Amino acid sequence: MKNQKRVLPALLLSLFAATAVPTAGAAQFSNIYVFGDSLSDVGYFRGFLASAGVPAQLASIMGRYTTNPGPVWSELVAQYYGLSATSSNASNGNVFAQGGARVTEVPGVSTPPGQAQRPVATQISEYLTRANNTADPNALYTVWAGANDLFFNLGVLQAGGITQAQLQTNVLAAATAEIGQIARLKAAGAQYIAVFTLPNIGATPAFGTNPLAPAVTQLSAGYNTTLFTGLQGAGIKVIPVDTFSLFNQILANPAAYGFTNTTGIACGAFPPVTTAATANSLFCYTGNLVAPNANQSYIFADSVHPTSAAHAIVAQFTTSLIEGPTQYGLLAESALSQRARHVRSIGDGLFKGRQEQLGKLGVFVAADGGDFKIESGTGNTGVDSRIRSGTIGLTMRASESVTIGVGYGHSRNKSSFGQSAGSFQTGENVWSLFGSVNSGGFYGTGVVSIADIEYTGIHRNIQLGPVLSTTNANAEGSNASAYLSAGYDFRLGRFAIGPTLAVTTQNVDVNAFDEAGGGAAGLRIQSQKRRSEVWSVGARASVDLGGWTPWVRVTADKERRDDVRFVSATPLSMLAINSTYDIPAYAPDTSYITGSIGVNGAITPNVAVGIAYTKVSGRSGIKEDGVSGVISVRF
Repeated sequence: MKNQKRVLPALLLSLFAATAVPTAGAAQFSNIYVFGDSLSDVGYFRGFLASAGVPAQLASIMGRYTTNPGPVWSELVAQYYGLSATSSNASNGNVFAQGGARVTEVPGVSTPPGQAQRPVATQISEYLTRANNTADPNALYTVWAGANDLFFNLGVLQAGGITQAQLQTNVLAAATAEIGQIARLKAAGAQYIAVFTLPNIGATPAFGTNPLAPAVTQLSAGYNTTLFTGLQGAGIKVIPVDTFSLFNQILANPAAYGFTNTTGIACGAFPPVTTAATANSLFCYTGNLVAPNANQSYIFADSVHPTSAAHAIVAQFTTSLIEGPTQYGLLAESALSQRARHVRSIGDGLFKGRQEQLGKLGVFVAADGGDFKIESGTGNTGVDSRIRSGTIGLTMRASESVTIGVGYGHSRNKSSFGQSAGSFQTGENVWSLFGSVNSGGFYGTGVVSIADIEYTGIHRNIQLGPVLSTTNANAEGSNASAYLSAGYDFRLGRFAIGPTLAVTTQNVDVNAFDEAGGGAAGLRIQSQKRRSEVWSVGARASVDLGGWTPWVRVTADKERRDDVRFVSATPLSMLAINSTYDIPAYAPDTSYITGSIGVNGAITPNVAVGIAYTKVSGRSGIKEDGVSGVISVRF
């Protein structure tokens, strides 16, 4: 019996077997490759620590420039996407970043004695050599550099080797050089590159009350402007991670983020290598913190490097920039289900309209309610929608075989993003023209619709350390659709059975909108489009029981518009530079089964009713069903 139940779906799906089905997904990266300096280093110098006399049990947990053994942001982002992050000098390591590295120049800054000098340019060369000069287009790449070029040139300035004007020239030249290195990754095929701004270096403990602090802040900002305007001018799209604005936001209200110290350093001495005055986070661990829990209550591990608590916030900030656009791509996706419910209501209203007298008008009122759920997963928050819709229509039997009509529908959609990521609501007003043809056993239906959509109460939850920010936004959209179906009923006494074919096209547009309340993580979501073209083939059967007709329909459905869709965003803090980037939207399975069962009948000579249940099956990660009912009145 179990095998018999599978026969019809299997036969129907076989009709689509020639077309490959892409895997459902969104921002699910195949790997992560990290380039930069100590801010991203996950332990390049760990071997040096052992050779320098650090006990093996400590060397195994130290080596990051933070409050070891706490991870740095790059490890946490990799973990978020189910990936690993190991130093490139380990077997098949994917983190090429090295403490002290500059963009293209050597020597580095504070590179341990006898260790390799590997600027970002060398790191990228190492990766491209390993990859045969072809970058994985599905991987995430990150570049965070420039701070050591600033430190190096400041040191030369203070030694009298260059002027202040030359200092600025040299630092901005490093920003231009970084553009060139990012371009190398792009040219090799890298599609998703997260590029980090310099933080506000003038606000680090290294500068404290130093009179140079304001100038260093300006120099950091100038580096960032040169870097991102240059990328924009070169036509290179990257994911911009504005740590300058993020750290300023934290420093403006540190207590909210759990920090009680913003000017001191968490790491103490590690004799005989460092003293309290020369404390270095490379030699920092829980055993030499200046206070219990300093790795959580201090922002800075040493004079310039963040603690592991601060790194965790950077990681959350980075993933929010990637996940935000993907999450908002579900706004357009949910609109498709709303339209399908309206079309079902039109079809139910037409069933009675075809039985009216010639030239007579009929009115129907239909309601539909159900759920549409996309399950959450890696790189996809998912969404759970409760959709309620109503339709009113006017029909007229124009001839023996033709029925025409007009309809208006309104639907409400209350949706919650998965993973407690937020929520939104939609209200759709849809106007439709429709008609049907029936001749012998042949039948055909056409529905064209246009709708305006109001997206209200759009909320996105952004977790940064202990701070949960909830953004607010509203947006407008539209959906123009067409539905055509045809079939043939072979009659066997009271029974009718036959094939059915349909095609549904939808053109959903969601206008651009700005988030409010997101701080440094706030985004402008650019206008997006969702195009759908679903072909359906199957069978339906019914039985005439006098005044009542039970029926069942099963179709195999194929989404033909399976091209990759992107959602574009711009950080609100970087609107002036127009740093817009693209993130892939959720891509659902394109083949599935739709089954419906219902009954239609007359309760009086002038009043008919119908009720049906519809369920979508076999669509990985998606659950969808609904109940609809209609009342038709003859005039």
